Amino acid sequence: MKISFHNAWHKKLMTKLGMLTILSTVFFLAIACASIPRETSVAGLFDQFEKTPQLLVRANTMFLRDMVASFDDATIESIMAAASDQKNKDHKPIDRNRLDKTLTRADAVGIGVSWDDTQNPAAQKPDTQKLALEMVFAGNFPSLLTSLSFSFDNNWQRIDGGYAAKNGILYLRGPSDGQLHFATWSPPNPVVPSDETAAIARQSGLVAGNADMGMYLDARSLLAIQLPILEGITLPFDGILMSATRDALAPPTGSPQARYSVVFRIQMKDEQTARTYKPIMKFMWVLITSRLSSVGIPISPDNSIEQHGDLFLSQPIAMSAQQIVDAALALFPNPENTNQKLSGSSASR
Repeated sequence: MKISFHNAWHKKLMTKLGMLTILSTVFFLAIACASIPRETSVAGLFDQFEKTPQLLVRANTMFLRDMVASFDDATIESIMAAASDQKNKDHKPIDRNRLDKTLTRADAVGIGVSWDDTQNPAAQKPDTQKLALEMVFAGNFPSLLTSLSFSFDNNWQRIDGGYAAKNGILYLRGPSDGQLHFATWSPPNPVVPSDETAAIARQSGLVAGNADMGMYLDARSLLAIQLPILEGITLPFDGILMSATRDALAPPTGSPQARYSVVFRIQMKDEQTARTYKPIMKFMWVLITSRLSSVGIPISPDNSIEQHGDLFLSQPIAMSAQQIVDAALALFPNPENTNQKLSGSSASR
């Protein structure tokens, strides 16, 4: 009797130990999978882009949180609706919970904006062309756990090549370790990454820069050719980079009032070209400042640019996160009313 009782107890103990071992193994595997080094996730941030954007943005964690704090849901919905390839579909509200979870795990994001009007290829104004957005979030996004997360999320559905938001305005490519790749068009088959996007990101300084946010406007973009300073004039420059560095005394959480130091950089073809065009560029900068002021950037007419090799650099401009967001949104027409511009959260001003 004692032997039988001892054997039963021993079996029960071994069963519990076996289950504990299995659970421990699964736990440690999950922890290992859920921990992706920042260097791994951020590397190749622009390598998987499918379109060659005309406006390219890179933002780090804190600017992302400041930016989202500066948006209200209506603004986000308007932007996504403008870029969606489902124009006639009823769009559900933005999933703030999913957005917040994504930002918590994100170290950086790469954003590409392009305009493509297949209906009217001769159109030369951004507000007459179809807006397309592409975003890659880099951070602690293990592919297995991320796939499971989206599979069990009622706001998303599985499709060929990834997932589609049920609100009809966003698509996720199949998650890869450390990166989430979203776009406002369905995944193509086959996927052909744009090598030019990665090259532009490197050449513009977005990849190597240490600013909290960088926004690069390619000289060939529709926005650039619409600048009044370029009418009838061809200037040998590659693009304009706006970089923003967060103040060390800014709040540790996302805030529309977080202060930034903003600098504009105009990249010329080479140093000799920069020297040759220096008088013209200084004059043109005066006109540019007027344009920047019109979109809400508090830039003084006395803010001059100076040549540094093949670059022209502006003096620093103090701005809040809200001002940066509103200035960026001023580039886009309101899809609900093309006579008005988009703006961020009015409650946060």
